[in-house]
Amino acid sequence: MGRLRVRPVAKSGAEVESLRTALAEARAESGRLADRLQASERQLMAWRALVSARRTALDEDDPVLGAAFEDLWSLTTELEEANAALGREMAERRAELAAIDAALRDSEERVRLAHRYAGAGSWDWEIARHAVVWSDEYRELLGICPDAPASYEAWLASVLPDDRSAAERAIRAVLDLHRPEFDVEYRVRHPQRGTLWLSCRGRMQRDPEGRPWRLTGLCIDITARKRAEQALRDANENLRREVEREVAAREATQARVTQTLKLEALGQLTGGVAHDFNNLLAVVTAGTSLLARTEDPARREKLIGSITQAASRGADLTRRLLTFARRQALRPEPIATGPWLADLGALLSRSLRADIAVTVDAPEDVWPVLADPSEMELALTNLGLNAQDAMPRGGELRIAVRNARLDDPEDPDALRGDFLRIEVRDTGMGMPEDVLARAFEPFFSTKPGSGTGLGLAQVYGFARQSGGAARLASRTGHGTCVTLLLPRAATAPAAEAQPPPHAAPAEARPLRVLVVEDDEAVAGLVLDMMRHLGHAAFRATGPTDALAKLESGIEIDLVFTDVLMPGGMDGLDLAHALRQAHPDLPVLLTSGYGGAPARVAEAGLPLLRKPYSMAALGDALAAAAPA
Repeated sequence: MGRLRVRPVAKSGAEVESLRTALAEARAESGRLADRLQASERQLMAWRALVSARRTALDEDDPVLGAAFEDLWSLTTELEEANAALGREMAERRAELAAIDAALRDSEERVRLAHRYAGAGSWDWEIARHAVVWSDEYRELLGICPDAPASYEAWLASVLPDDRSAAERAIRAVLDLHRPEFDVEYRVRHPQRGTLWLSCRGRMQRDPEGRPWRLTGLCIDITARKRAEQALRDANENLRREVEREVAAREATQARVTQTLKLEALGQLTGGVAHDFNNLLAVVTAGTSLLARTEDPARREKLIGSITQAASRGADLTRRLLTFARRQALRPEPIATGPWLADLGALLSRSLRADIAVTVDAPEDVWPVLADPSEMELALTNLGLNAQDAMPRGGELRIAVRNARLDDPEDPDALRGDFLRIEVRDTGMGMPEDVLARAFEPFFSTKPGSGTGLGLAQVYGFARQSGGAARLASRTGHGTCVTLLLPRAATAPAAEAQPPPHAAPAEARPLRVLVVEDDEAVAGLVLDMMRHLGHAAFRATGPTDALAKLESGIEIDLVFTDVLMPGGMDGLDLAHALRQAHPDLPVLLTSGYGGAPARVAEAGLPLLRKPYSMAALGDALAAAAPA
C-alpha cells in the first residue's frame, strides 16, 4: 500500500471535528486488526510446532506423506512471512495514523488560534439529524457556557428580537430558495460584553437528491466595525449640520450685505437721479414762470424749446432706469449692422468734442444684428460719452464689429450660436481694478454729483436683455474696451419705405374720444391736446366711471385709457370688459410703467408710451381709429 503524505493544514472547526471522528474510527479498526494478527500468530506458532513434530515421524514412517507435509511446511513458512509483512505494514500504518493525529492536532490548534485572534467561531449544523456543533470560540461570542446544548433553537434565542426575522429569512433562503451561501448580520446580548454585532457566513451542502444536508460556516465579531460606521455616520451628520449652519450664516450675512448695498444704491439714486430730475424740474418751473411773463414771440419760443428739451431728458432718464431694471420692454428687429454703425459713428463725430477722433471698422460681410435700435443707440452713445470723459486731452474712439460663432462650453455667459462682437475702444486713462470690478453696478459713478451711474449699467442691461453679454477690459494708462455680444438676426433688415414725393399728410378725421385717466392734471392736459387736434374729448375718472358713461348711451368712437389706475380694475381689465360689451369699439392704451408693454402685447392692443407729444398722440389716435 502507498504511504499517506501528511501536511498540516488549517481547516475550519467543523472539518477538524469530522477528521477527528474519522481518525478515531481508523484507530479502532487498526486495534481490531492488531488483535486478530496477534491471535493468528499464536495459532501459527502452535501449528508450526505440531507440524514440525509430525514431519519428523512421517519422514521415518511414510516418505510420501512426509513430502506432503513438506509442502505444508513451506506454506506455513510463507504464511509466517505474510504475517510478518502484515505486521510491518500495520506498524507503518500506526506511524502514519500517529502523524495524521499530530497534524490534525496542530491544524486544530492553528484554527483555534486563528479564530481567537479574528474573533471568529465555527458552527456545524447537520440538518437531517438536527445535530449542531459549536466551537468554543462561537460559544464565547454568544456568551453561552461550554456545557450548554447546541441547537438551532438556542442559536435563534440568542439573537436580539429586532434581528430575529432577518436571521430566520437568511436561514429560509438557503433551505427553501436553494441559495448556496448563507450570510446574515445580527446582534446578540453578551452577559459580560453587552450588545455585540456578529456576521455569520456559511455554505449549504445538499445530498444527491438535492435536499439540504449540512450547513457549516464561521461567525465573526464586527462590533468594532459597526461602531466605527456609526461614528462615521454621526460625524457626517454633524458635519452636514455644521455646513448647513455655516451656509445659513453666510446667506444671512450676504442678505445683510445685499440690503446694505441696496440702501447704498438707494442713497446714490437719490443723490444722482434726484439731482438730475431737480435740474430738469428747475428748467420746467423757471421756464413756465418766464413764459407767463414774456410777450416776445422769439423769447417764448426759446422758453418752450427749453421746457420741451427738459421733459425729453426726463423721459430718457426714466427709460434708462427701466431698462436697467429690465422693466422696459425691448423691441428687437433686424438691423443692417455695418451701415447702422457708420451712421452712428457720424453722429458721435458731431456730438463729441472736436479732439475725439471717431473711427468705425465694419466689414462688408458682417451679419445683421437683432436688437432694439433705440436702446442700442443709447448703449453705444453712453459708451461714447464715457470715452470722452476718459480722454480729457483728446484721443481716439474706435468702434469695430466682427462676426462671432460661439461654441465654447467654458464661455462665462454660456452663449452658443452666431453673434455680433462689437468692440468700443478708447485711448483714455483706463480704470483701476477696484473701479473695473464695480463698473457695471447700477448707480456707481466716479463722478459724484455729476451723474447717475446708469451709463454702463444700461449697457449691461441692454446686452443681457437682448440675449447677449457685455464684457469690460481696462488697465490704468492703457484705455478701456467694452465688448458687446449681440445675437445675429435670422432675417435681413426690411427696407425702409420712402414716402412718395410731395405727398401731403392725410387730414385726421374728428373723433369722439373717452379719456380714462385718474390723475386730474394729466387728464386736463390730454383733453386740451385732443381739442387742439380737433377731437371731441370726454373724461372718465376710472374704469367703473367709463363703463357707466358708455352704458348711459354716450356716443364714442374710441377709448383712450391709462393702464395703471387705483382700485380693483385697471386699463387692461377695462379693455377686456369693452371687448365683451362693445366688441367694435377701439381701445388705445397709454402707460409710463415699464412692465406694462409685455401685458399689453399679450392682449394685442396698441400702446402709446408716456411721456408723449401732441404730434405722437395725434398719430396714435389716427392709427387706432376705426376705418
